Amino acid sequence: MDTLDIPFTPVARTEDIPPGSCMAFDINGRSVVIAHLPDGFHAVENRCSHAASALDCTRGVLRGGQILCPHHGARFDLKTGAAKAAPAFRPIAVYRVRVIGDRIEAAVPPRVVASLPPRPFGYSAG
Repeated sequence: MDTLDIPFTPVARTEDIPPGSCMAFDINGRSVVIAHLPDGFHAVENRCSHAASALDCTRGVLRGGQILCPHHGARFDLKTGAAKAAPAFRPIAVYRVRVIGDRIEAAVPPRVVASLPPRPFGYSAG
């Protein structure tokens, strides 16, 4: 699916996320952070590319428009998803955001959970 084909989902009202803050939401089965930066709202995956843990919205937006992973101190750019501090080196996903009236909407693809075929009776991995 092309990212431009992903429909927008209503997430919150603009007043729910004050300037300089961020909030986590579940959108289409994915945890997503919506941040309110000086140039508008931005959405990123709420998962550190190093530790696979949730990012820290309690501190709000850090200097330089970044968000922190509370486990090892990795930081990510809220506009581009780029890793800005070790131990993370891989970026996190970014999602398109739009504001219609006072409503924030994000285009987040549905989470696809791969299903494995059932193992045959008597199967042993060892």
